[in-house]
Amino acid sequence: ERHPGSDMAAGGLFSIHRLVRAGGCRTFAHHSVMLARRACGAPSVLSHRQLSTSSTSSVVELRSTADFETLVRDASSQPAPVGGPVILDFYADWCAPCKTLTPKLEKLVQAAGGSVRLAKINVDKLPELAQALQVAELPTVILVHMGKLVDSFKGVVPDAQLKAFIDKAVALAGGSNVGGRALQDAIKALEDNNVPAAAGMFAGLVQLPEHAAAATAGLALCALNDTPPDLSLAQDLVASIRKKFPNELNKELVRKAISKVALASHGRAEDGRSPEELRALLEATPDANDVRYELAQAMLAAGREEEAMSELLQIIKHEKRSGQVWNEGAAKTLVLQLFDSVGSDHELVKKGRRRLANILLM
Repeated sequence: ERHPGSDMAAGGLFSIHRLVRAGGCRTFAHHSVMLARRACGAPSVLSHRQLSTSSTSSVVELRSTADFETLVRDASSQPAPVGGPVILDFYADWCAPCKTLTPKLEKLVQAAGGSVRLAKINVDKLPELAQALQVAELPTVILVHMGKLVDSFKGVVPDAQLKAFIDKAVALAGGSNVGGRALQDAIKALEDNNVPAAAGMFAGLVQLPEHAAAATAGLALCALNDTPPDLSLAQDLVASIRKKFPNELNKELVRKAISKVALASHGRAEDGRSPEELRALLEATPDANDVRYELAQAMLAAGREEEAMSELLQIIKHEKRSGQVWNEGAAKTLVLQLFDSVGSDHELVKKGRRRLANILLM
């Protein structure tokens, strides 16, 4: 369907600069750098009032010319998954072909796993954008990469051609599932104790709804591994996860962050008895579960997970033999948190789960 205006020119994308005020909006990269800098880098940490950044779905509706600057020009100039190629879908509510094409575009873009974004533009609500890009027919679809128009088509095209168009955008981003791969890179950086690099990567991923929960968990782990550790910030980030992402609490990285924060909280007391004192007490009263539990907490605070696990399993073993659960199952709760914090693939956890299973089967 025709739209008033002339044919689109390849250089038309840059004429949008005349329509909006330069520097009016922050880019995705700015949010990432600021959050990473505050989250775990010296000298300052993330403010408790700044626990999240704005989120960008894989499919967005532009509401203003300022949105175009941020979500199209600036985003397309940044690497995926925080930025990456952006596909513009110019449509109108009265355009029947648009109603056929747009759902197909959305499905293909969402299947790309964060490698490419779809920005929908209603030409009746933002006519200045259509005019600036010389959109003459609806639907019109434009691929933008590194701030430049790369490809386009008009009308409803065959499914194979549409998929090839999306595949081209995905290839420009470096392949599909860029977000998932970036998350694994961030986790690897944290495992290598490169906290600033991990924080930067997690901070960018926080903006992406599909990775926001895991990335927030990653930032909580960065706070715990910062110098000095910021337990209060980590607790706030975990509280944010519980509030915003209640359906994602079983994700491995989220479970790990929740458990590590809980374990760190257990070991906060500074006036507790020393491990030597506790072991001396246990020699006299080996069935004193409260003393053994305190010893396990001390071991956790010292980073001695295997010793802590052994003490907790000893309490569970005593519970099994006596037929009485101590302190509402606190030992089992803590050992399961320990398993989650270390990770299911770790040999310590595999060994611990086997020992726990043998005790429960006694």
